[in-house]
Formats: sequence, C-alpha cells, structure tokens
Amino acid sequence: MNDFPRQQLSDLIKVHGTILAKEPERCESLLREKCGNDYKLEIFVLINAIKAGVTQGLLNPPRHSSQEAWAVHLTEHLYNNHLAFLGLEKDVAQWAVESWGLVLSQLPTPPKQLYAWNPIDYMRLLWWILVRPQQLQIYRLAFGEEDENRVGKWLVSSLTWGPLMMPILASGLGLLWFVPQDWPSGVYLLFAILLIGCWLLTGWLGNVGEGSVMGNVAFGVMFGMIFGVVYVVAIVIAFLVAVEVATNQAFGVGYVLAYVVAFYIAYVVAVGVAMAVRDTVTNSLITATPSALVRLAFLLLVAADLFLFWFCFLGGELFLVEKAMGVGD
Repeated sequence: MNDFPRQQLSDLIKVHGTILAKEPERCESLLREKCGNDYKLEIFVLINAIKAGVTQGLLNPPRHSSQEAWAVHLTEHLYNNHLAFLGLEKDVAQWAVESWGLVLSQLPTPPKQLYAWNPIDYMRLLWWILVRPQQLQIYRLAFGEEDENRVGKWLVSSLTWGPLMMPILASGLGLLWFVPQDWPSGVYLLFAILLIGCWLLTGWLGNVGEGSVMGNVAFGVMFGMIFGVVYVVAIVIAFLVAVEVATNQAFGVGYVLAYVVAFYIAYVVAVGVAMAVRDTVTNSLITATPSALVRLAFLLLVAADLFLFWFCFLGGELFLVEKAMGVGD
C-alpha cells in the first residue's frame, strides 16, 4: 500500500476539516482529484472506512477501551463487513484504519469552550463561521454543537438588531444633528429600549435545530453587512441631495428628509437581499469552504459597523454636515 493518498488525505483534512470524515462521496471526489487515476485500491479502502464507521469510531472512541484495542476492533469490523468478500488481505484494512488514525491525530488542540454570556465569544464564532470553518469543526468534535447553537442565537440577534440600534440610540443621546426638534430624545430612547428588548427576545427564543443556526447566522451576517453598506451609501446620497436642495436652513430640512427615506430604503434592501442569498451563504458555511462572497461579506460587515459607530458616536455625522454645509455655501 502506498502512503501518497494518506498524505493527500491529511492535506485535505487540514483544508476542509473533519467534515470529510463524514462525507465519503465528497472525500472520494477530492482524493481522486489529488491522486488522478492512480492509487485506486488505497482510495477505495479509505473511503470504505468512512462508510464502515471507522472514522466516527476514531473520532469518538469508547472510554473503556485502549487505543490499540479499539484500532484492532475497527480493523476487524472493516475487514469482515466490507473487504473480506472481495478477497483482499486484512493488512489492507489495517492500513486504512492506521491511515485515518494518523490523519485525525494531527488535528490541532480544540479551542476554549464558547459561553453565551461572553460577547467576545460571539466574535470568535463569527470568525470561525466566515473565515476559519475548520476551527469550528474541531470545536464541535470536542464540545458538540450545544454551546455553538446557544452563542449562535445571540450572535444572530446582535447582527440583526445592532445596526438598527446604533443610530436610534445616538439620536436619543442627542449625538446626531438631524434629530427633529418636535421629536424629544425620550422618544428615541424608548425606541432603543424596544430594540434592546427585541435583541434579548431574539437571543433567548431564537431557532435551535439542525441547520437553523447556520441559516440564521447567514441571514444576520448578510443583513448586517448589506444594511451597513447601503446605509453608508444612503447617508452620502442624503448629503448630496441636501446640498443640491439649498443652503444652511433649507439644508437641514432636505438632509432630514433624505436621511429618513434613505434609512428605510437601506432596511428594505438589506432584508430582501439577505433573504435572497441566505441559502447560498448557508451552503458554503455548512460545507466548511466559505466562498469569496462570504469572506467579502465579513470585510464589508466590519467596515460598515465601524463606519456606523464613527458616524453615530464619534462625531462623524457632525463632521460630514459641516463639510456639506461648507460645500453648500
């Protein structure tokens, strides 16, 4: 038996994660792509080891059995049930079990456990899902999916309500210039409290189940990214419209109207696009091979949130207003 397919399998697991140890068809396709038309026997027994449950057994060994005894048991199982009737030697089954054992033993140490009360863990989970899905698979092997689902619900809630909360909370605190005088700040603070309530309710009662967390995270990421980006564009358009309408006094009226319309357009566009691309993003996350769209979404999400925070809380809106009114003059 040649060890070249074993080396290629190790490289594939490092790239795609341990999900390949559960998907024989996909693993076989990738292995054949790497090995060409050679090593057919080696690939055959490696894939049959997945179908025989060898990889699951190696990933979840019984506590009462030693590693050597368990490897012997898996070898006997693979040989007797999948290879013996083909006239193959038992050494072939032993090679397959040893190969998978070596490949899976090279997995890195699992990360620390996720906790729903730690906001930093939201960012860890988001990073794993969008950028390092292999790390998420390693985490699942060590801790299962219960904590991931729990943290995922709060992550989705934060991604969905966070972009809406920032401008409303800033308005209630009197940090935004455009707030109409006949709308007291208490109204915006009440809206902010309602959004916080929605955030708590969504995080507490969010969907749990197979595929639901990934799907909701996909929606939350796309909504947050699209709303932020469209909102930024809308703000720029609002300034341009206001400058074209008039100067000084009339600028305020034109800016407020353009701003409010742009805010709701951004929200509607974000919901529509997020729903449309949710399945595409979900599939890339489940297969642990994030597409260029997913990675671009992550970068735009970070950029949009940083802009919104600057715009709402660090004087960004006042800076733009002063620039626009200067242009208007």
